Amino acid sequence: MTSSKVNKKLVFDSEEALATVNDLRTTFDSGKTQSYEWRFSQLKALLELTEQKEQEIVKALYSDLSKSEAESFIQEVGTQFLSTN
Repeated sequence: MTSSKVNKKLVFDSEEALATVNDLRTTFDSGKTQSYEWRFSQLKALLELTEQKEQEIVKALYSDLSKSEAESFIQEVGTQFLSTN
């Protein structure tokens, strides 16, 4: 296919930027998103739950996917600890 047949816009111009910002503000104002504090508290709660249920998660991963304990921690559980700290 030649480049004349491809109808792609390769530049993110100011009109698109303004439209994107307006869409994001509308979404934020609608209440679909939450404050930083709320999102942070949810991440902390998820991390605490993961810590509390770590052995159950590891057992389920072994049962369902035959993942070893080390593999489960490295690929599943440990990544949550790293991504939330």
